[in-house]
Amino acid sequence: MGEDDNGLDSISPLRKVTSSVTWGWYAISLSWGGIAVLLYQTPHQFTGLTTIGTIIFIANLVLYTTVTLCLLFEAVHPRKIPKPIEESPSFSARWLHIKKPQDLYFVPVSLLAFATIIFCTSSYGTPHCGRWLILTLNVFFWIYTGVSLLLAIILGWWIPYTGTNPNQHYAIVQVLPYFPPMLSGTMAGLLAPNQAPAQAIPMLVGGTTMQGLGFLMFLVILVQSMHELTTEGLPTPSVRPEMFIAVGPPSFTIIAMVSMASAAVKKLPDHYISSATSVRTADVLLIVTVAASVFLWSLAFFLFCIAALSMLEALWHRTIRFETLWWCMVFPITGFVLATIDLAEYLSSAPISWVSTGMTLFQVTLWLSITVCQLVWWVVKREF
Repeated sequence: MGEDDNGLDSISPLRKVTSSVTWGWYAISLSWGGIAVLLYQTPHQFTGLTTIGTIIFIANLVLYTTVTLCLLFEAVHPRKIPKPIEESPSFSARWLHIKKPQDLYFVPVSLLAFATIIFCTSSYGTPHCGRWLILTLNVFFWIYTGVSLLLAIILGWWIPYTGTNPNQHYAIVQVLPYFPPMLSGTMAGLLAPNQAPAQAIPMLVGGTTMQGLGFLMFLVILVQSMHELTTEGLPTPSVRPEMFIAVGPPSFTIIAMVSMASAAVKKLPDHYISSATSVRTADVLLIVTVAASVFLWSLAFFLFCIAALSMLEALWHRTIRFETLWWCMVFPITGFVLATIDLAEYLSSAPISWVSTGMTLFQVTLWLSITVCQLVWWVVKREF
């Protein structure tokens, strides 16, 4: 059957784009937001870098809004397919854009992308705005935490209930429903330093709770993924970019726990754990967290190397081609670089700081390369 028989040639180019948008497209916004945060926090700054980061942040707002509007437009005005193929789309296909069960795993990416918008707003906006933005971000933190927890519970029950499995995806995608709660911890560590103690302490407790939930679920799914890797071999080349997702949870756990412990030093009472009266609670938290972060960094590094070698093997043998799925690589690696930056700061290590700067250059190059590939795919090859 030709394209014209399916009605693909009869629609406008713009409609062809909107009808191709899926939940996975939020990974593009997620990657751009992560790069904006990385440029703000990289240790060796130069004049104009903050301006570049601000431009990327604004571009990310446009990307996120565009993807959201495309999904809403297709829900309100679904594309009609000529007979005899025409049939009314189901509720989940039309309004939730769940055309196949595996799409459920990528719904939380929209929340992850929104989290990066909050991160950037705090980093780039707080120095130029009044107290109102700090209070607004506090409200957004609790809204985001509640929504991410609710979504994790719903998907955590619905996916097993419907018998949905990753199928043609790598098993690590099962961690995506629990990734948004993890970013609540990262968000708490970023926002708490600007909050008053009355708002910061509940935020730190809530962020630690959500970080624990997400990371513990990651460990369970990581075991399953490694079992699949050792028994069935490497995943098919087309889904190997998904292997980098595993780098994200330990990396963002480092970022979250170190930043929250650092904020706790200023916000917690000296003896927040009342039975421990001989030491400051927050000082112990910071020391233990930094030490544990070194362990987690080694795990993230190992998982990064496995994913990178698998990807390089596929590229070397030309068994893989560019797809939107490649954006799965950007945000987790960005988290790995940010975690290295944090360790360099808290270990007061100049060599690690320079290593993290080199990693930043690599990551920006990767992001630019994937951006160029995506533009070529859209503009030149007209594939969406």
